[in-house]
Amino acid sequence: MSKRKMVPPWEKDRDAPHSPPGIESLRENARAGLRALYAGIAQVMFEYRNLDREPLFADALEMSRDTIPEKLLYRNGESVVFKIGDELHNLPVAYNGGINIYGYMSNWHPVPVGWDDTKRNEYADTITDIYDMKLDSSNSVILRNDLFGDPDMIYVNTMVDELVDNILTLNQLQLLASVPYVFNVTEDNVLSAKNYFLAVAEHRAVIFNNALGERLTPNVERTDVKIDPSVFELFDRWECMILEYLGFPCVPITKRAQQTVSEVRSNDDKISARRREKLQQRQRDWDRVNRLFGTNIIVVSVIDEWAKEQEDEQTIGEDRDD
Repeated sequence: MSKRKMVPPWEKDRDAPHSPPGIESLRENARAGLRALYAGIAQVMFEYRNLDREPLFADALEMSRDTIPEKLLYRNGESVVFKIGDELHNLPVAYNGGINIYGYMSNWHPVPVGWDDTKRNEYADTITDIYDMKLDSSNSVILRNDLFGDPDMIYVNTMVDELVDNILTLNQLQLLASVPYVFNVTEDNVLSAKNYFLAVAEHRAVIFNNALGERLTPNVERTDVKIDPSVFELFDRWECMILEYLGFPCVPITKRAQQTVSEVRSNDDKISARRREKLQQRQRDWDRVNRLFGTNIIVVSVIDEWAKEQEDEQTIGEDRDD
């Protein structure tokens, strides 16, 4: 009867990822946290005045927990406002077909969130009726996140992955700086060296043996690993790329002191143009909603409102000084 080999909990197969404990949880937690951070910023950049006072949207706001329409625009890029009974709702949209002379789809229908067409018979009749609605510009309005109806989430999540890799790089540099071990081994002993390192990272007592069973003392040398400040600068610049894409003002901290007045204005103009594009698209769409359904929803840019308030406060302060 063969004896079963006891594998230490820190030992991994050759093909498995070799990383110290906690790295994967750090990756997932950092990714989730950063995605939530930028999604939250994106979804509070525009204010829909009178929306919470409009009786026609009361049920939609309650059922969506006050997340419409920005959550749908952030995730999908487009959504549709339509009327069912005495209520207005805002749901994701799917196109049925029919193309106008400008090449755009002219027919569509709402899609209840989480809809699965293979489970059609399992849904309540009211949900199926919503999915089967035939809509066009005469009885509904398509809302778009920007001129092209592109979602922010795809770009943001892609850039968040880059930021997470940056965080993990910093983590590994800190680990190398605090655990300066250098292993000089043959190809046959690479796996053993990796497992030895993992054991050391877990603060476990461990003895490294070569394939012949001879006890070896690892050669320990200082690596003098230094954390390059450019790693922090890279994180800073990537974050600004996300915020600028959303239309949120941002200048990399490491670059602020180096920018000229013209560079600052050029950057501000670019961000303002992006924000204006998204604002004007929302205003056009909600003007159509107001005309079609008799509502009075006004869309404003929260960032621009804040800036105006600050300018007013500064003007009042200067008047008082005079």
